[in-house]
Amino acid sequence: MIRPSDYLRGVAVEPGLHPECAWYSRQACVMLAGHVDRYNPVGNAPLNRCGDPLCRCRYWAPPENTTPGREGKPAEAWYEAWIRLDDYEVFTVPADESGAEATGIALRGVPLRRLRKVRDPAPNSDDSQPMDLLAAVIAARKLWETLGLAEGPETAD
Repeated sequence: MIRPSDYLRGVAVEPGLHPECAWYSRQACVMLAGHVDRYNPVGNAPLNRCGDPLCRCRYWAPPENTTPGREGKPAEAWYEAWIRLDDYEVFTVPADESGAEATGIALRGVPLRRLRKVRDPAPNSDDSQPMDLLAAVIAARKLWETLGLAEGPETAD
């Protein structure tokens, strides 16, 4: 599952899913199912480390002084993107003006075998959302198919 901002940065921050697990995620995840229009405003803030240095909370509590991410921002469009298993490579993209350092699946130079929109962006989203380049990819593939120029992978919309 990727967002347009993930595609622009060249990294899918969500883990790859088996097709049946992806189907379940589209039904059960409130973000993917479109039941919420904003990300959780507090993120992981309620999870804090205790004062005991031997406590195991260090394994589940978020690191201290983390860079803010999506907290409270409007939901972007989400897409289901299929890639070949041979193209599945985990890497880290450094922090830049578009976001904090992120580890995920490399997308740069990786052909998308299938691309399907899962949800639209939140209604009345502000202009801070990135261009939805993935919608343009789907439109271009549809055009190529219509013109009989497409020999590539299947694409659903």
